Amino acid sequence: MTAPREEIRQRLLFIDRTIFHAVRACGSDASVPSELKDCVKRMCQCSSQAQQAWRSFDEHGMRETVDDLARISDEAQTRLHPYDGMNYELKSAVILTHIELSALQYQLA
Repeated sequence: MTAPREEIRQRLLFIDRTIFHAVRACGSDASVPSELKDCVKRMCQCSSQAQQAWRSFDEHGMRETVDDLARISDEAQTRLHPYDGMNYELKSAVILTHIELSALQYQLA
């Protein structure tokens, strides 16, 4: 890993918090499509795996889970556009998660 571990940890914690906001927003809005809820749920699970890889000093596992997270967040982001009535908290959490994951991927390269 080219980035210092503490920077990666801080970014992972921030990503985890933004995913938590997305989970909370999904739970408070019954009109969120199930496909988007599924993406958010998968991001939550994958974020836990990324945290575990970081704690285990598993560089390969970390890159894999961050790549998986980025793919899922990309899918979630595409599911935002058709649903214009979605609450702001969910939209912003999904978009911010995607931005942060892209930055982390670059940092890990």
